[in-house]
Amino acid sequence: MKKSNIPTVWQNNATFFLGLLMAFVLLPACEVEDDIPPPSAYVAPEDNPNEGCFLLFVVPNLNDGEALDFECEGPEEYTFFGERDGSITISYADNPDNTGINTSDRAVEVVQTAGVEGWAGFFFDLSEKIDFSVNQTVKIKVYSPGAGQDINLKLEDQTDGSIAKEIVATTTVANEWEELSFVFSSGDSDKFDRVVLFFDFFGPKAETTTHYFDDIIVVEGGGTTGEDPVPTVAAPTPGIDPARVISMFSDAYTDVAVDTWRTAWSIGALEDTEIQGDAVKVYTDLTVVGVETVNSQIDATAMTHFHTDIWTPNATTFRIKLVDFGANGAYDGPGVGDDVEHEYIIENPTQAAWVGIDIPLTDFTGLTTRANIAQLIYSTAPAGQTTIYVDNVYFYDETGILTEPMVAAPTPTLDAADVISMFSDAYTDVAVDTWRTVWSNAMLEDVEVAGNATKKYSNLAFVGAETVMNQIDLAEMTHFHVDVWTPDAAAFRIKLVDFGANGAYDGPGVGDDTEHELEYGSPMLGEWISLDIPLADFEGLTSRNNFAQLIFSADPSGAPTLFIDNVYFHR
Repeated sequence: MKKSNIPTVWQNNATFFLGLLMAFVLLPACEVEDDIPPPSAYVAPEDNPNEGCFLLFVVPNLNDGEALDFECEGPEEYTFFGERDGSITISYADNPDNTGINTSDRAVEVVQTAGVEGWAGFFFDLSEKIDFSVNQTVKIKVYSPGAGQDINLKLEDQTDGSIAKEIVATTTVANEWEELSFVFSSGDSDKFDRVVLFFDFFGPKAETTTHYFDDIIVVEGGGTTGEDPVPTVAAPTPGIDPARVISMFSDAYTDVAVDTWRTAWSIGALEDTEIQGDAVKVYTDLTVVGVETVNSQIDATAMTHFHTDIWTPNATTFRIKLVDFGANGAYDGPGVGDDVEHEYIIENPTQAAWVGIDIPLTDFTGLTTRANIAQLIYSTAPAGQTTIYVDNVYFYDETGILTEPMVAAPTPTLDAADVISMFSDAYTDVAVDTWRTVWSNAMLEDVEVAGNATKKYSNLAFVGAETVMNQIDLAEMTHFHVDVWTPDAAAFRIKLVDFGANGAYDGPGVGDDTEHELEYGSPMLGEWISLDIPLADFEGLTSRNNFAQLIFSADPSGAPTLFIDNVYFHR
């Protein structure tokens, strides 16, 4: 990496410049070279494109209410990273288009040559930590060669890189200036004094690209001091035979050795915590995190599935990647040598509830070998803003799934005043006519699981529970809740039926009857699934004052077993 020694002040004085010229002739150049990758370059301005001032090199401050505009002052030093097979060059250059929202003469030019890493970028330091107590939005003018490119702004503490937060904004135009906004929180005050920028974040980087940026300023509100919700109950206890499990992290099993739960190249912070006495990993401000078993690689050839439980208050996309290093046990690069990998993507995961994710290893289509699994990678969107709680990370053989639960469903914690319960030991239940109507096609048993009353439906095609004689007014309720445990269902469905003002069933969609059914495909097997479903998701249920039927059905029809507990409505 090359660095230039540049005087801190330019003065328009002939005598001064003569002495300065002699100094540059006599002084030796100071530079540090990297052998691989090719060195980055910082290029000082050769002339003065702005007639009104010379460039003053400073350690910037973003707390003065003024934009860092790079006209008369700017950082002297930038540090680069991610230059595996290419390089990054930064220079103060002529504005490529001084019209529209940016009429200044000078901007900062960023050139990335082909082959840099998808996460390549650079940073510069600030003179003091940013104050977000009044204004929380960082705005940057960007000139990009393409629309749809992610620009990642990451703020860090200079002395502790784990104190960081990053926000991604996406360009909407090509070869035109636009102002991008990165919204932080007042709770982020006095934490960050380093600015890190990634242009075309995780883009292909297959050819040389040029970006420009200008006018960095902290303005207007947008963040809050409010805290995200946190889980109050532990993740469900797994229900798989330990002999058929390879566990990386779970109180239910003996874990194999894991080198690290946060690699050095991860972007996000890690904390180990407990929820109801259960050990949990918490990732905050997450973009991507690597978990490695490089020194104790996992042979998953006898396993059929990968499982993890996650709880998030704010992630809109969740990704899981498995990487196998191949027979040589070393990382050669994506798709290089015998390395294989594949990423599984989950869009719009349920928020503020434990979600059990069971993925057949065959769904990791690029993972053609599984004898040397060395990396598990989680990533999320929106990048740099998400929190993820992680528990019960393991591989398993589906033949080890137990046929009935060994632990009870989670105990509800909602205030009884906000609940209308049909079936739960935690609340006083309303009257239910029957939990198996005469027209049902299933068997029903009332059983106990770890001392907790539970409904067991077997050989299930469909089953109806009715409150026809005691119809329920749900006008003040917002959600329907149920806990489900199944060892074998490929899918199950839940239907709610309201008989309307006449209180009688006229038929599907007839008269004032309303109903709607939701389907849950590929449910996790051998664990309690806790569902909190907004009543608004039952779109056809347009009236809710005369609720009279709850119907469960499952696939393959006539075969599955469902254990049911904690059936209630709440607000």
